[in-house]
Amino acid sequence: MAQRSIDTLAPQKHLIDLSTHSEGDVGLTDDFELTMIFDDILLVEYVDENDTGEIQRNGIFVPTNALTKAWRKAKVVLAGPKVEYTKPGDVVIFPNNLGVTVANIDVNGVKVKKGIFLNEDRLFGICKLKDDNSKSSS
Repeated sequence: MAQRSIDTLAPQKHLIDLSTHSEGDVGLTDDFELTMIFDDILLVEYVDENDTGEIQRNGIFVPTNALTKAWRKAKVVLAGPKVEYTKPGDVVIFPNNLGVTVANIDVNGVKVKKGIFLNEDRLFGICKLKDDNSKSSS
């Protein structure tokens, strides 16, 4: 079966249209909060960025504008009903240049400072912090 890149497919209901990229304003005012998303869409909040907008890489903070195509880590905040592999609370890894960014939105009573909407197909995996007890003492 021949497969095609998700980025070459015409936008459909279950595929976020990346041809018109958001600058973080999804149109929610202070009067509304996001409570649900549809299909295989995820809302994730970055966990690898500090308050000044720098991404941590190997203990060094790098400005986000220097890493437009960086790999990012984020915590899943909301998951649509067709999401198969992740759930809220999971930390996922994905390429930063794909998705629709959001900032300062309320989600089920929690403020998401900086995040991104993406399709689950765009994720490369789920990750977790290493357990210090699992390190072998050689």
